[in-house]
Amino acid sequence: MAGARVRSSTSSSTSRLGSWVHVGKVGDFREGRGSVVRLDDKKVAVFKLGGRLQAIQDACPHMGASLADGRVENGRVVCHWHGWSFDLESGQGSLTSKNWLCARTYEVKLEGRDVYLRCPAEPPPRRPEDDEEWTAWDPKFLKTPKGTD
Repeated sequence: MAGARVRSSTSSSTSRLGSWVHVGKVGDFREGRGSVVRLDDKKVAVFKLGGRLQAIQDACPHMGASLADGRVENGRVVCHWHGWSFDLESGQGSLTSKNWLCARTYEVKLEGRDVYLRCPAEPPPRRPEDDEEWTAWDPKFLKTPKGTD
């Protein structure tokens, strides 16, 4: 799926950490697809699966691709750029040995047909720039093999 649409939240609150923010109506979200909503300066991917809504940060922690454009398999969203996957409940990444490889998840609440997300108070751990598993996938960190320059 390419080009998930972006919806802005309707709240005018300046500090949203820990608060519930209205992001749309249940009918705004299509079954089996990701949609992007904006909370302040953050994009959040919202997935409707079996009528249930789940939300996770839209930017893949690896290289920033939109997770809303990924596919969902067995409760995990798979990034369409490099195939890294993230659990929609916990945000845990596919490289479970890396505690920094997780995506921020958001609580979802329904009130009637209105959809609200709760902004978490703490961000997930940041990735280290010197981690070989991460940098091996990132072209800006790829090293030229010796003897080829």
